[in-house]
Amino acid sequence: MNIKVYNKIFKYFGAAALFIMSGHIVFGQTEQERPNTTLQTAAESMLDFSKLKHAAFSFYVKDMSTGAVYGDLNGDMSIPSASTMKLVTTATAFQVLGSGYRFKTRIMYSGHIDTSGTLHGDVYVIGGGDPTLGSKYFTKYGEERDFLFEWADSLYALGIRKIDGRVIADGSLYHYDGVPSGWVWGDMGNYYGAGPAGLTIFDNLCEFHFKTGENDGDSTELTCITPYIPGINVRNYVTSANSSEDNAYVFGAPWSYDWYVRGSIPKQKHDFEVKASMPDPELVMALEFDYALEQTGIDVKYAVMTMRQLHANRPFTKPELKEILTHESPYLTTIINVTNQRSINLFAEHILCQLSVESSGYGSTYNGTQICTKYWGNKIGADALNMTDGSGLSRSNSVSAKFLVDMLVYMNKSSNAERFKNSMAVAGKSGTMSGMCKGTTAVGRVYGKSGTMTRIKSYAGYVDSKSGKKLAYAMIINNHHCSNSQIRKYFENLMVKMSIY
Repeated sequence: MNIKVYNKIFKYFGAAALFIMSGHIVFGQTEQERPNTTLQTAAESMLDFSKLKHAAFSFYVKDMSTGAVYGDLNGDMSIPSASTMKLVTTATAFQVLGSGYRFKTRIMYSGHIDTSGTLHGDVYVIGGGDPTLGSKYFTKYGEERDFLFEWADSLYALGIRKIDGRVIADGSLYHYDGVPSGWVWGDMGNYYGAGPAGLTIFDNLCEFHFKTGENDGDSTELTCITPYIPGINVRNYVTSANSSEDNAYVFGAPWSYDWYVRGSIPKQKHDFEVKASMPDPELVMALEFDYALEQTGIDVKYAVMTMRQLHANRPFTKPELKEILTHESPYLTTIINVTNQRSINLFAEHILCQLSVESSGYGSTYNGTQICTKYWGNKIGADALNMTDGSGLSRSNSVSAKFLVDMLVYMNKSSNAERFKNSMAVAGKSGTMSGMCKGTTAVGRVYGKSGTMTRIKSYAGYVDSKSGKKLAYAMIINNHHCSNSQIRKYFENLMVKMSIY
């Protein structure tokens, strides 16, 4: 019910328009309007648990064939939803970019090649926003650098044996923002806080290798960092612990080389890896390609450079360039499958920036969010959608369960319906929902995207119910005081009920 209708009801009926249900006040919603279903009862009963007493809960379920609403508890409430925001980003990309879209990286050179095989000029790696270059999600272990040697082989095949210049990495297609503005200091240095870049490599991740002590509380030794990052200074405050878990947290900002890491990791480990985000992926790309060229037998005279560095020193205009090759990413539908099933923040941010590229010629998180908001505003209305990033890592994002369901219903009628549905995890089967609802009728019937942050849990997606109904659902809860595993059990109960509806 919109605010105008609510105001009219309150004007004529006063407090009678407010109904107290299970100890909770429901504004602007009459008994007749509220679904009288087992799903509705199950959702309402969740708020009776003491650990959810102060929680904000938005829940909505709709039959996509008949339009019947089977569950609506604060469906219009817009609250942070964590990674279910990826559904908004990927749905928009399917509709705007198309499932067959591919990111393109170009290898080019300036100057000329003489008869002796010397290139009198520079080699450029011009980024097109491809997030899959050397990604562990798209290559086998140990083959992450193969694409670099394929590029180097192309130069060798062109007759180049020496470069009287340097390798220049150009990631300027995306604004040099580092990370979306809504990300917090505690996230951006860790593996899940790797930000988008016009040139991305190895998922923009690096690994800190530790040797731990024999006893609980012993200090640790940081033995090396891979890949090689020149100039980085890491202050190590990590201790050894009896725990078998990685409880180390990395703190550092984009393009900053003064980092520190705190927390604890398992004791008695000769080589324990802690993943962190790279401070400068553009520079790592230049260094890695330079190394591949040298290994292929092509001598490079000068040290590598990045476009960010060139622009920082003085105004720089690229000379006329000749193309050596264009490297194409996997199809967008494949990238979206990994994004939604594995919940990869970096991929979602790249997809969002690429929406901006195709619209405005440059990659911008802010511009990408505006494109998403405008698109859905024209289709289903977007008053309940507030986007700061494409992945959901920012707590300044918010969305309502009803908006997500309306978007899911719209996508179900689109030409990308099956692709979008198949990009989601499946309860008891795959992705981030592979361990959910085991031994129940929800297994294989509930599709979804999960979202998890401190005091935030959410799911949204589709249900093929046992009776043949096709449902769209969303459930978002904030500020619960129970563990993630406990809130997941509450949501699993709702999923099982949807699956047999």
